Amino acid sequence: MSTRYALYFAPDSGTRLAEFGEAVLGRTATRVRDEEATSAFPDRQRWLSLTRSPAHYGFHATLKAPFELAEGSSLDELRHQVEAFANTQSPIALTGLQPRRLSGFAALTLEHQSEALSRFAFRVVEAFEPWRRPLSEQDIERRKQQALSARQLELLDRYGYPYVDEEFRFHMTLSGPLGEQDQDYLDWLQDFYARQLEGTPQLDQLAIYAQTSRTTPFVRLNSYLLGADRTGD
Repeated sequence: MSTRYALYFAPDSGTRLAEFGEAVLGRTATRVRDEEATSAFPDRQRWLSLTRSPAHYGFHATLKAPFELAEGSSLDELRHQVEAFANTQSPIALTGLQPRRLSGFAALTLEHQSEALSRFAFRVVEAFEPWRRPLSEQDIERRKQQALSARQLELLDRYGYPYVDEEFRFHMTLSGPLGEQDQDYLDWLQDFYARQLEGTPQLDQLAIYAQTSRTTPFVRLNSYLLGADRTGD
């Protein structure tokens, strides 16, 4: 299989939100987690286990799920198109972003997702659909092993991912599945987030991430600020 790309929101390096994600997952957007990674969470082995999956993908919110490039498309062309698209979009306030349980795992989520955010996310999905190679039968079957609704199956068939359009919920994953014994980890996340973050984070850029094989972690290639062509509007 060829390299997969994904379009994510990932905060800019050096921001408080990025530093929070780096501390929680033990890696940066461009450097994968190494064997010596540590955490402020007191149980290192449990932390390593709980964060193994999100550390593989990096600290992000999915906007266009991982895809292989369509036949005849190139990475340089994708970069140009993402930059052009980002230039025409406006940043969105992530009001009420907090660590919460979401479907049994920990994630940064919003208490109320704005219509502006939902519309933006679906614009990304639709704008870059021509760049996506259709899913393989193996990937389709893997997705269908999940408990998907009829609408989610329809979206999977149309866009290669079941959680788009009205099924989209903004989230930045912070753990794998949490058991009852892991409530202390969620409590730690909430306390750490409250101490780390001030003000309201902004969804202010669109990033291209890449995965060279299914076993290697995703890393950021480029990121593009939203609204470069809208200054002074």
